[in-house]
Amino acid sequence: MIVLITVSVFLAAGLFALGVYWWLESREETLLQRIKGIGSHAAQPAKPQGETIKGYISGVWGKVASRIKVKAKEDVLVTIIAGGELTGTRRLLHQAGHKSGLAYMIYIWIRVGLPIILGLLGYLYIKNIGGSNRQVFTLLLAGLSFGYIFPNFFLRRKIRKRQEDLIDALPDALDLMVVCVEAGLGLNAAFIKISEEFALSSPVLSGEFEIVNREMVAGKPRQEALRALVDRTGVEDIKSLVAMLIQTERLGTSLAQSLRVHSDSLRTKRRQRAEEAAAKTTIKLMFPLVFFLFPSMFIVLLGPGIIQVLRILFPAMMGK
Repeated sequence: MIVLITVSVFLAAGLFALGVYWWLESREETLLQRIKGIGSHAAQPAKPQGETIKGYISGVWGKVASRIKVKAKEDVLVTIIAGGELTGTRRLLHQAGHKSGLAYMIYIWIRVGLPIILGLLGYLYIKNIGGSNRQVFTLLLAGLSFGYIFPNFFLRRKIRKRQEDLIDALPDALDLMVVCVEAGLGLNAAFIKISEEFALSSPVLSGEFEIVNREMVAGKPRQEALRALVDRTGVEDIKSLVAMLIQTERLGTSLAQSLRVHSDSLRTKRRQRAEEAAAKTTIKLMFPLVFFLFPSMFIVLLGPGIIQVLRILFPAMMGK
């Protein structure tokens, strides 16, 4: 009974939180909604005074469905140009590569629904095998905890993998940018060239530079587009690159020379990270050696000798 009350309270709190979120989100107009709403107020018919329950439910469902469609169609470019900033969970989703507006709602539903599903499955399993109340509570708590922590762990792991791909491909992209700038191309044309040439070798980096190009074509200032690139990726090397580009544009220094120096520094950092990882290998190998390899080696080498000693000292115990 206590377990059912706990699950009911958790479910009610989750539904209440989702309701508050939907209510707060419904009060904010997106860019697409404002564009579609231009000139539509005059054409709206007057609402009837008395609304039935069926009409109210259908109206609420229509609003929810239209909002889901709008969220599914929203792109990161439209969101950022409209003045929105990437914060919290939305920033993490963008850094993981999920740029659709629908991804945020799916993640929230998974974060709320997965603990409840796993908790109920654990509860039903223990009840089916006839476990005690302590086992039911333990497995229910384990299911709730795992279901709540696993989505965030999976998301951050994907972010780390994506950031590693960006860090590995960035020095080569800077070399290509240096060649493009020295050949007489502008920075925007260099970004386009990078997005084209790295479409196969590094699709992640190509996609990010393509978004920067689209933002600048749409009329966003270059500095804001570059800062948005830092927010979407969360990579420290890209942050230093953006700072260097903005500073070079403000001071009017040589862009090609600055890019060449910055590319050399990034390659030095990448080599230092590889050396650091190689130095940590011996420490990381210590734990599997001590806990897995050494015990097996001791059993194989010392086991026969220990058996002979026991046979000589304790013949009765060894069956003689």
